[in-house]
Amino acid sequence: MGLEYLVRDALALDYGQRPETGIRIKVVGIGGGGCNSITRLSKQGINAELIAINTDKTHFSIVNAHKKVLLGEKILQGGGTGGNPEIGEQVAQLAAKEIYNILDGADIIFTLAGLGGGTGSGAGPVINEIAKETGALVVSMVTMPFKAEGKKRWNIAETSIERFRKYANTVIVLDNNRLLELAPKLPLVKAFAIMDYLIGDVIKNLAETVTLPSLMNIDFSDLVAIMRNGGTSTILYGEGNYYTPQDAVMDTLNNPLMDIDYKGATGALIHITGGSDMTLHTVYKIAEGITSGIREDAEVKIGARIDNAYTKKLKITTILTGVHTPYAPRKEVRMEPNMLQDLISIVS
Repeated sequence: MGLEYLVRDALALDYGQRPETGIRIKVVGIGGGGCNSITRLSKQGINAELIAINTDKTHFSIVNAHKKVLLGEKILQGGGTGGNPEIGEQVAQLAAKEIYNILDGADIIFTLAGLGGGTGSGAGPVINEIAKETGALVVSMVTMPFKAEGKKRWNIAETSIERFRKYANTVIVLDNNRLLELAPKLPLVKAFAIMDYLIGDVIKNLAETVTLPSLMNIDFSDLVAIMRNGGTSTILYGEGNYYTPQDAVMDTLNNPLMDIDYKGATGALIHITGGSDMTLHTVYKIAEGITSGIREDAEVKIGARIDNAYTKKLKITTILTGVHTPYAPRKEVRMEPNMLQDLISIVS
């Protein structure tokens, strides 16, 4: 199944009215990659305040956000950091008060950054620290650079992730290289659009699950409980037919947006979208199939939404918290045939 529905939805956005929610959400794009994400998210109808923070003044001309913050204008004269994260860190510290005033008042703050450069990798952790001081739940969604961009950018990204983790409640790591493996035939621009759509879909799911009536709701306190000390996290995405939910489970488990060992995951936030024919029995069977491979004591929260666009179909978005990443070496756990059969039997 792969990313068929994700690609379809990302390339055919609905520009309709945004639903009102009671949760105050701010989404902050940091650096060139993060600001590009903000521009794409502005087209998705996300009920959140979109904020763009960068050191490159020229790039701001193509960024669509509710608020923009140009860091280090007097020092850098709008010319960027030259890929130096130390400069990004310093100019963010100088603007700490302005950033705090913009972020204050949110219940959830999402920080988005592409890692490997100067602003996202350097200013990002500083902005996370400021966001944490506001008392909001801080969720970072960061993307690793393409390996073809060189070892230097990759090393900067790895170091930055650890600094993001210091202040964020949860850092969701997405790997651009993995996306290209899952959708190899897409042009690069559309591949980035898919990743941004997925990020926006996750934000919308989290907001709507805790605020709008649905088949299964998650309270805001539940969301805080599972994300508060989530450590490093990642996203699993899957699609399938309502009549064969086991296929959707397998598609989800086979479509992580980062190469991870999810067997040690400490938490799972599962969001399932289906048509009006979707039952609670189907939802629980899907959740059981996905969580059968993680720690027995993991905290699990389930949300389910009815969407008539998914009649006879299923879409599953899962955030796994406390996962082991390639940056903390550990023997990879692959799903052997007997493990696959066990999962199929659970959801059949």
